[in-house]
Amino acid sequence: MRVLQISHALLLACLVAVQTQGQPAELSIDQNAGPVRIGLEGEPGADYVLEGSSNLASTNWDFLLTLSLTNQLQSWFDSSSSLFPQRFYRAIKLDSPTPQLAQDFRLNDHNGRTRSLFYYAFATNVKAFVLIFTGNGCSNVHHTLATIKTLRDVFTPRGVLFWMIDANQEDNRSNILAQAAALGIDLPILHDRAQLVARTYQATKTPEVIGIGKPAWTTFYRGQIDDRIGSNAIVTTQSYLSNALANFLAGRKVSPNRSREAGCDITLAPRQEISYSSDIAPLLQNKCVRCHSPGNIAPWAMTNHNIVRIYAEAIRGEVLSGRMPPWHADPHYSTFVNDSALSPAEAAALIQWIDDGAPRGDGHDPLATTSPPPTNYPFAWPASLGPPDQIITIPPQTVPSQPNSNPFGEENYHYVTVTPALSTDVWVRAAIILPDQVQIVHHVLVYSGSTSMGQGIDGFFAGYVPGYDPVAFPTDTGKFLARGTPLTFQIHYIRNGRTNIDQTRLGLYFYPVRPLYELKTKSAYNAFFAIPPRTNDYETSAQYPASGTLSREILLYEMSPHMHLRGSRFRYEVVYPNSTREILLSVPKYSFQWQTLYRLAQPKRIPAGSRIVCVGAWDNSPQNPDNPNPVITVTFGEQTDDEMFIGYFNFVEP
Repeated sequence: MRVLQISHALLLACLVAVQTQGQPAELSIDQNAGPVRIGLEGEPGADYVLEGSSNLASTNWDFLLTLSLTNQLQSWFDSSSSLFPQRFYRAIKLDSPTPQLAQDFRLNDHNGRTRSLFYYAFATNVKAFVLIFTGNGCSNVHHTLATIKTLRDVFTPRGVLFWMIDANQEDNRSNILAQAAALGIDLPILHDRAQLVARTYQATKTPEVIGIGKPAWTTFYRGQIDDRIGSNAIVTTQSYLSNALANFLAGRKVSPNRSREAGCDITLAPRQEISYSSDIAPLLQNKCVRCHSPGNIAPWAMTNHNIVRIYAEAIRGEVLSGRMPPWHADPHYSTFVNDSALSPAEAAALIQWIDDGAPRGDGHDPLATTSPPPTNYPFAWPASLGPPDQIITIPPQTVPSQPNSNPFGEENYHYVTVTPALSTDVWVRAAIILPDQVQIVHHVLVYSGSTSMGQGIDGFFAGYVPGYDPVAFPTDTGKFLARGTPLTFQIHYIRNGRTNIDQTRLGLYFYPVRPLYELKTKSAYNAFFAIPPRTNDYETSAQYPASGTLSREILLYEMSPHMHLRGSRFRYEVVYPNSTREILLSVPKYSFQWQTLYRLAQPKRIPAGSRIVCVGAWDNSPQNPDNPNPVITVTFGEQTDDEMFIGYFNFVEP
């Protein structure tokens, strides 16, 4: 170790060269440019950490930045050097830096659009991402907005996506939106409600930035946008992010690849005291076990702590990517009684527990049972409702193992019509579909009448999709079923490599007397569209009534959007007589595999003269992993590789 001491004015600079192995590192200092200029001479291609301290005897050294020597000599200005009466520096060579792999995540931005990192895995025009952590009221963010916009304008055409991420505990979608409007921010601001992304990427400051590059999906830069102090750039201002992007896109080594984080603290929630027995297992029982149980539709069962520990990292990935639990409504609009999503606190606790190693801890294991778990829906009639008043069983349906002539190997929809044996007209309080072969039943829809289509007809009776919560119709509502009325089952099966015979059943629960209201089912639908090939956000809309407005006031209870594999987003709005609009339900990431009935916690009264508008979009691009064929024009049709656009809703006319 060599020590060189140089003084100027009130600054005392001590250069300490520390080497671990190989070629020795040499530090030099230049005090003539204003800020101190540090020169580092060392092994080309090696990474060195520069650290600073105001006390040579101290064991606490502050991280300043990491340099990757592209040449034998590299220099750096310490813009903060004038803030210290004395300053000491040292360099430490990193033996073998490990690239930080990016982890997928999905968040909604302040405008309600979903953003998913790995969605762009197959996007050849996207080469890199810049994540900019931000927070309301941070002056450091305000000072850099012009620079951020300039960088966005320069590098977006070159394949770089810029996302701002707000993880502050006190910020919400409403005040984020208000601040974006006030400051003229036209970049997407992703709301990290549970602070999962901030913790995953170990962000602590705003505006801390992280550069992620493809195709390796590794972090190539993190730290400050530039080294200015305050709002004004100076002659020696070092544009860290701009240089990092230019070098990465050119295939050159990025240096510095990390700088000291600076700015406002992200207000992270404090760590929780978490017990597997008291916190995690009950959470999994409440949100996951209904599918992750023996023989159920999930690929593995949560039967004890050990199996959960084995799959802990997979759980982490599913939660961060927004795939599990399968609930897709944007929480910014309306609340729903059947909301199965993790709350921000639940998600944070689960991920913290996983990051801590998924410890077993003390106490009993609520997931472990000495006997098989109690049988409930979808293997038996729901315990909350009991046995049906009448059970309708369809004739045996054979689903063969071998592919058919369909180029995608799909099983054509089965349409089965059965007439219930009723001695009189009845009012139905619940209609529950019980699949026979759970593993192959993708969905079942039941309508009154013998029609095979369910676009706008009045007779929708029941539906089933994996994960469906079997409940009665809303309180004091029911559906009328006249004696002799046939019921048509539309069944979508999935072939699983062996021949199956299914006899799905429909359980009807009757009212003893007529309910207060007749529950009606209508829809806004569009069957006249042509989705161009290789388009990732082709928008359409539909309204109810198809022309004109509602002739009577309605009380809206439930909404259920329907598209196929290319469906990407869906939104319900009400347009009032004065032309104002209100979003009732937004599904920013639609999933054909989980078609949900969204039941409002508080029924919505919609006055006469209004209309219900549905707006949605399809993703017919190669980036959509579910897309059967991105190079064809897609039109309306019943098969999964065709498309639909239907917005069902249930209501009464009080």
